[in-house]
Amino acid sequence: MSHFLQTDAWAQLQGELGRAVVRDSGDGWRYQAFLERGKLNSRLYCPYGPELDTPGALAPALASLTAQAKRLGAAFVRLEPTGPGAEQDLAAAGLKRVARVQPEHTQRIDLSRPFDELLLDMRKTNRNLHRNYAKKGLTVRQSHDPAEIETLLGLLHGVADQTGMHAHADDYLRTQAKTFLPSGVGTLYFVDLAGDDGEPAQTVASAMIYDDAERRYYAHAAANYEHRKLAPGTIIVSQMIEDAQAKGLREFDLYGVVPPEVTDHAWTGFSEFKRSFGGVQHDFAGTWEKPVKALSYGVYDLARKVVGGGRL
Repeated sequence: MSHFLQTDAWAQLQGELGRAVVRDSGDGWRYQAFLERGKLNSRLYCPYGPELDTPGALAPALASLTAQAKRLGAAFVRLEPTGPGAEQDLAAAGLKRVARVQPEHTQRIDLSRPFDELLLDMRKTNRNLHRNYAKKGLTVRQSHDPAEIETLLGLLHGVADQTGMHAHADDYLRTQAKTFLPSGVGTLYFVDLAGDDGEPAQTVASAMIYDDAERRYYAHAAANYEHRKLAPGTIIVSQMIEDAQAKGLREFDLYGVVPPEVTDHAWTGFSEFKRSFGGVQHDFAGTWEKPVKALSYGVYDLARKVVGGGRL
């Protein structure tokens, strides 16, 4: 099953962002990739792709991506292959492993069982919160109105102010809302806290998810720090899992963790939070690059090392 970043919906978003979309497929491989323009050059980026059915499918897929990059004038190809294939095969094909763009690990929950069984896999605290949140004056609602992305943006700004987190640009998330919500591919979730003495309800957590034919992805989320004792961030995830199971989806993807043995990473705490809902870790091959214009790529790679990042 393709990752959401290899679906038509994600291609539509890239088109809305003004990026060229290319697709190709062959015996045992398929991909879609997007032309991204950076400060120093352009690259053909294939997120969570190409999808490979066998290790031998890497060579023709890479040849196709390289040809497309040359046609579009890109300096290099950036890819994140999925499917069979060892890292030595990628290195032998002339690719260089770089700092990850998409997460290299995620936590996925099998939704094929009854929800009562899924609850039993969750931490006891999560189970109790899910069963009793209404008693605390909390309700969970959904929306497909793009205008309501502003509520999530406000909460994300609050988290950024509190923690220093770097959130996606507001306009990028607004474009996602406009592209995904009306069709139902994306959904906004909200946790509302009832007001006292006739006061209006206050939204204390929000999230945006993506759905494809078989999987739900936990994409963007934020909660009000002042109401953290109510754990609205936990409640919203457990309800999204229940709704995904009721919808007949096969998996819930919590989207991005570090392994349990990694205890000093910026994602360590958030990863433990995600694992508290159960599931198993799924590993990807990581992010790799192949130069197409050697000189241009060399300048880019040197500049990236100087500034200490990979988003030039």
